[in-house]
Amino acid sequence: MAKLRRPSLAAGFLLALGLAAGLLVGCARGAPQPTALSTGLPPLSGQASQAEPPTSSGGPTPQAQQGLTLTLWTTEAFSPTQATAPGRILAAQAASLPDLQLRFVLKQPYGQAGILRYLLTTGNVVPALLPDLAFIDVDEVNLAVQDGLVQPLAPLLPPDLVSDLYAFARDACTFGSQLYCLQFQADLDHLVYNSFRLERPPASWTGVLSQSVPYVFPAGGQGGLVNDSFLVQYEAVKLRSEETARDAPFLDEPSLVAVLQFYRDGVSRGVFPPAILDHHSTDDSWLAYRAGQAAMAQVSAHRYLAERSQAVFARPAPIPAISGPAAPISRGWALVLITPYPARQAAAVRFLEQWLSPEINAAWNQAAGTLPTRQAALARWDPMDGYTSFLQPQLLTARPRPPVPSYSQVAAALQRAVEAVLTGELTPEKAAAEVMKSGP
Repeated sequence: MAKLRRPSLAAGFLLALGLAAGLLVGCARGAPQPTALSTGLPPLSGQASQAEPPTSSGGPTPQAQQGLTLTLWTTEAFSPTQATAPGRILAAQAASLPDLQLRFVLKQPYGQAGILRYLLTTGNVVPALLPDLAFIDVDEVNLAVQDGLVQPLAPLLPPDLVSDLYAFARDACTFGSQLYCLQFQADLDHLVYNSFRLERPPASWTGVLSQSVPYVFPAGGQGGLVNDSFLVQYEAVKLRSEETARDAPFLDEPSLVAVLQFYRDGVSRGVFPPAILDHHSTDDSWLAYRAGQAAMAQVSAHRYLAERSQAVFARPAPIPAISGPAAPISRGWALVLITPYPARQAAAVRFLEQWLSPEINAAWNQAAGTLPTRQAALARWDPMDGYTSFLQPQLLTARPRPPVPSYSQVAAALQRAVEAVLTGELTPEKAAAEVMKSGP
């Protein structure tokens, strides 16, 4: 089953022509400008990175023998710059590869001018202008794979690199048993509790509902779609049953009723404040926690890493689920290989191997405040830091967002159910029945 985590982004004919024209004329009329590197690398020229065909013998072209220049489409967050610590690490790496130059072209992360939209449109209209490599949200890789833009990576990578990836990073990039991307950074949600107000955090729903202190999490949805906080609980209920088949439909009515009943019980007992419907992200819940409005909150690892020193009594813990700690849902960005030419692929793999080396993956993620995707990289974080020890089992049990056909339709129905139950408009049973009408 194809991994469909976001709605399809089909490009219209007129939009395709417009984007193609913009690409063909270079950076005029507001097209994204290439990053000017302070490492001495040349600026992007008008030459297309994929325009050179392989030689008839399949060997490297004359340009490859003299040194290649690879083009990477990236975002501001993943660009080489001296302005930030992560940017300096990437710039130093880009400058350190002998006989290989890297040209970074900035794109927006999402939307009409986002990387995925440009990849899909350019691949259909002017494939010669595609980059060699591209940075992309792991939840959007499946669309690029379905369009035939992305090359399989497993045959090109050292087996020890692939085997050292956390399972969530391999699973997020695997389609039809082939590895199509390398996730290099991650984030996930976990619980934070106030150790001054709670001696120990709850480990299950029973523990949550027996507390007399508020617990906040994002229940308001984002863009009308349900939050990961619901999906974490729902997946925990579904996976509790050994009879649940891996290819079973995503929607399961008894599991939906169970989670919605937990939500309703939390509200009726005063554990879940009504304000959680105004929390659209874990940042909202963290701010409520920091303001003293709750003793427990779901927070992203990224936010906790950035501000934990300012919250003296904040302690991390796994998210409590139906019968024990929940497996968190991972998020992150990855690199995909676009070029089909063997010489350029070999050069691109050199960059990928170095970028995912334990030392660089550990240092870059620590500087960026995100989580590494290799076990050997986390091993290079401070072993005396208790948070490092906490993260290891979280990363080992994390899994990517579940593959759901018609995700937007299903996620919107789930959000409506959450709101209806938390406000008392519908019972958990009636809300779950409404969701079952929305899709698989």
